[in-house]
Amino acid sequence: MRVTVIGGGGAVGATVAYTLAIDRPALDVQICDVDGDAAWGHATDARHARLHASHPVGPDVSATGDVTTIDPGPEAVRGADYVVVTASVPRPEGGAERGGREAFWPGNRDLADEIAEWLRDAEPCPVVVVTNPADRMVSRLHDRSGWPCERFLGYSLSETARIADAIGRRADADPATVDCPILGEHGEHIVPAFSRATVDGEPLDLDATAREEILEYVRSVPYDVMDRRGRRDSSRWVTGRGASLVVESMLDGGTDDPICLATPLDGAYGIDGVAVSVPVVLSATGVDRVVEWELADDERAALEAAARAVREAI
Repeated sequence: MRVTVIGGGGAVGATVAYTLAIDRPALDVQICDVDGDAAWGHATDARHARLHASHPVGPDVSATGDVTTIDPGPEAVRGADYVVVTASVPRPEGGAERGGREAFWPGNRDLADEIAEWLRDAEPCPVVVVTNPADRMVSRLHDRSGWPCERFLGYSLSETARIADAIGRRADADPATVDCPILGEHGEHIVPAFSRATVDGEPLDLDATAREEILEYVRSVPYDVMDRRGRRDSSRWVTGRGASLVVESMLDGGTDDPICLATPLDGAYGIDGVAVSVPVVLSATGVDRVVEWELADDERAALEAAARAVREAI
């Protein structure tokens, strides 16, 4: 099995490549980036990190795959079993501010068109899209590549992790016991499904003030992380780990329960022609099916507003 990380020379892409290389020692990981030196450095370091298996304190590994580099172009995706897209133009003005994902769209739209050209002549495989703005990128890649919609998965699980942290701290509960899925756009139009929120399996009742404070935290905290780390950085660990887990779940055959990812919709939730995050069950080859939950009226309205925002932008 081979995973190609397009944009693997950057912070998030390198985190994805490293995580997959360590979690799945037998997997072939291929790093593609316009910065060939950075790609080579990350690939070499990750390959060496795997080889701690060669001494007594390392893990017991029967065989290891390779970690290599490849130049950008159609060959990067040809023959790949999975593709992760993290490539991006340099951070534009305003890209480090609240709502800054949208500032990447003019440059990354052209990048999406280029990658779609690569995909067009390759055999369709699952594509996990991390590049911002993810929903627009998924919509564009699907439209321009001609690949089936079920092959595209826009990454948006970081918000679910962040809201678990916020609710857990507020409820004095272990965040790992919190379940509050987030639908909508990966950005300002996120839609927490508070009507489905639970802590340790029990329904969670939050008043309007608490909901708004939690929503504000989830929207703002990635920019707070960026500000503290340095504005050339990002929340690379939660994103890189989450995107890797999406790939790993497909490597294991898929998921039994739905998770929220962005995929191009064809009538589900009354939405057609754009990608927003909705509950999906995964198979080894991408989206197995979209699950239509019963949502509260305000959640349904917010999801429709998110879809309109994506449609108007693309």
